[in-house]
Amino acid sequence: MHPVDHSTIIQRILGGDSRAYAELVRHYQRMVYTVCFRVLRNAQDAEEATQDSFVKAYQHLAGFGGNAKFSTWLYSIAYRTAISHGRKRRDGEGSVDELPHHPAADPDTSGQRSEVRQLLDHALAQLDPEDASILSFFHLEELSVEEIVTITGLGASNVKVRLHRARKKLLDVVQATYGTEAQRLILDHA
Repeated sequence: MHPVDHSTIIQRILGGDSRAYAELVRHYQRMVYTVCFRVLRNAQDAEEATQDSFVKAYQHLAGFGGNAKFSTWLYSIAYRTAISHGRKRRDGEGSVDELPHHPAADPDTSGQRSEVRQLLDHALAQLDPEDASILSFFHLEELSVEEIVTITGLGASNVKVRLHRARKKLLDVVQATYGTEAQRLILDHA
């Protein structure tokens, strides 16, 4: 992904250029969807929460003070929106076998890297949604502990403990489901 000059785009949007918002949506669409899917574990619900997240971000854009990175601010909105959708839904869980399917979610659909990503997505789907989200933020999106604190509202020590426990649970799931070979494959390519 190419770098996005958020301050210029935000100023254009606040100045009345609502089409400039599409640039931010295109840039963050995949990860916002992934955040929502990790919490909701249902593609349709994740799509709805993704749309709601972008609407909320647009409505509150004037309140973005620039104290955090724009991505952290947006992922926080997405995470909390997905949790809110999950509370409203309560009528059942998404299937563990349902993997995120989003056009922009997996640009590399060939080769071993894609296979590793599918194994990882399937294993993450078997974890608690909060654990899967924290692992995704830290390892896949490469956010810092401080950014994860901002997004989730958890304390720094709680994030670190959850990361440690979630890694262990993930490795246990991978080993139980796919064996030690898959565990090594994921560790080598993650």
